[in-house]
Amino acid sequence: MRWALRVLLALSCALPVRAGTTSDEGQVAGTEGAPRPTDRPAASVSIYRVDLAWDIPVSVVAGASIIVPYALTDSIIHPHCPCPVSEVPWFDRWVIGYASDAVDTVSTVTAGLAMVAPLAVDLVDVGPSTPFLEDFVVIAQTELVNGALVTLAKYTVQRPIPRVYSPALPAVVSSPADYRSFYSGHTSSTFAALTAMSMTWTLRHGDAWWPWVVTGVVGSSVALERLFAGRHFPSDVVVGAAAGTLVGLAVPWLHARARLGPGTVEIAPSPEGVMLAWQGRW
Repeated sequence: MRWALRVLLALSCALPVRAGTTSDEGQVAGTEGAPRPTDRPAASVSIYRVDLAWDIPVSVVAGASIIVPYALTDSIIHPHCPCPVSEVPWFDRWVIGYASDAVDTVSTVTAGLAMVAPLAVDLVDVGPSTPFLEDFVVIAQTELVNGALVTLAKYTVQRPIPRVYSPALPAVVSSPADYRSFYSGHTSSTFAALTAMSMTWTLRHGDAWWPWVVTGVVGSSVALERLFAGRHFPSDVVVGAAAGTLVGLAVPWLHARARLGPGTVEIAPSPEGVMLAWQGRW
């Protein structure tokens, strides 16, 4: 009898003591409906890393790179036309003669709304929160960096707009502001802002088609409007769309917490010293 009690005591000590069982969903029996400690609404997830020590100087320099040249337009740009139509590449000539002020206004309003819309969409999505402030910094920086690149190109190339080549509009020949055709700032800014919005939505919610469709439709609309307004050549809007898209992809990607899928980039020790290691999935 004594040996039997010893066996029972040994078995009771070997058995694990548990307060409940775990279901397939990772919940403990008896606590159904209770959120797990790591659960949180998907929309409030922080998707960007913001380092103000870098982001503020970059944004300030980019903003200054836009403001200063525009303030000194008359000193930097020197009108040099009348110019022969023959200097315009054949694929750009067909827009010479278009000069709709109404379409010009529509394109400016559309581009302005496109630059504000990403922040409005983001605010509705995540609400006034820390993730929204992070998104704000990234989207604003995207637009500033894009604007700086546009300004650099415009004031370096100093290409006359299509209206300069139109005999019906001699007044613009002597206007420095009309020698900033390459490349299209309206088109580039629209694509940059909406691409940044699409990147932000995709990083937070996963694959979605509608932000990218909006980007393509609205961006293409602004590009066509700039052509029929006589403000840009086809090559100007094509380069503007490409440049804006690249900036709209690059700036959010550089700030993204998860690049190329969930994972981390870190410095790890190795027999030779240290190495840069990627941990995650491709």
